[in-house]
Amino acid sequence: MIYHKTLQTIVLITLLSAIVQTGCNKTPPATSPGANSSPTPAQSSAIVTEIVAPQSIAGVIPATGKILVPENHVAVIGPVNQGRIVRLYAGQGTRVRKGQRLADLESADIDQAEADYLKALADYENALRSSAAEVKLAQANYDRNKLLYEQKITAGKNLQAAEHDLEVAKAAGENSVNGTKAALTAARRHLLILGISDATIDSLTKKTDLGAVFSLNSPIDGIVVERNATIGASVGTDANLFKIIDLSQVWIDANVFEKDLQRVRPGQEVRLTVPAFPQATFSGKVIFVDSVVDPDTRTVKVRTEVANPDGRLKPDMFANVQIVTDVNRAAISIPQSAVLNDEGKTVVFVADGNGYKKRQVQAGIQNNDRVEIVDGLNAGDKVVVKGNYLLLEQSRPGQ
Repeated sequence: MIYHKTLQTIVLITLLSAIVQTGCNKTPPATSPGANSSPTPAQSSAIVTEIVAPQSIAGVIPATGKILVPENHVAVIGPVNQGRIVRLYAGQGTRVRKGQRLADLESADIDQAEADYLKALADYENALRSSAAEVKLAQANYDRNKLLYEQKITAGKNLQAAEHDLEVAKAAGENSVNGTKAALTAARRHLLILGISDATIDSLTKKTDLGAVFSLNSPIDGIVVERNATIGASVGTDANLFKIIDLSQVWIDANVFEKDLQRVRPGQEVRLTVPAFPQATFSGKVIFVDSVVDPDTRTVKVRTEVANPDGRLKPDMFANVQIVTDVNRAAISIPQSAVLNDEGKTVVFVADGNGYKKRQVQAGIQNNDRVEIVDGLNAGDKVVVKGNYLLLEQSRPGQ
């Protein structure tokens, strides 16, 4: 009997404790969504606000890409005729200027081409002299017979014969000069094709040594990135001895999703960053938008040209690209951290008296850490940029 009374007592005490505990934990009435949220002093210290003011904001399309060397900034140099390398003037890493000598080569082909040119030059000069002499002789004979005819000393047929001889001499001389001139032009053209400069060709008549040496010169300003040449090596016309690139400007081919394509056009400003220089921002512009969509990635190639005078941007570097598409120079914009999603609605918290009021807004252009607000905020409003998640939780029913 004592046991049963004790058990009843324990059960009664337990029930009384539960009733008391339930009364103590009763939830206060919830704050309605439209009401102000008033944080405690401790919570207020964690809240940061910003006064809204008009300022410029630009919309961007982010993309990733790879740095390339423009096609017209790359030169691969090799001989246009077979030869043997006798001197080298540039190696890998050498910075060269347009026209700078890279190597000298000896060539039997050039020996023969030079000899052909000198022979053609001699033939042309001989033809000029011979033609001039023949025409001069025929002209003198004609002048003499004309004088004699006018003095009635000689017959008219002699004057006619002299005139005929003069015309024949002129025609023969012109034909001889034109023929040798064509041969000379062809011989000079052959030397130019073999890589000999006009100045070198013009100086051949003063040349005293027999060996024919021709130079390989750089066609562009740039840096030698490859050299496949050693002194004494014989090389053919298929050899690529030097590769030179000019990095004063580079291209970036970025992949832009097709949904953003309507916002992209040539001439737009582009901002570029690379992992190698995270604190630096490079500027460029869109120069080309591809006409083909990649069927696998659903992206379109957009090419940007960027000035690179110090050469920091290297080929094949990965780059983060921001294509500037829309600019509003008098926008109401706030940090991204101030904008919250409340059950599908875009909201912010604005200081109102001693509390903060939730306000629905309409967002516009977004750029990195800022977002344009096209409706719902006015200049001078004090918007919460830090600690607003706490206010959002307090504004919900049941909190």
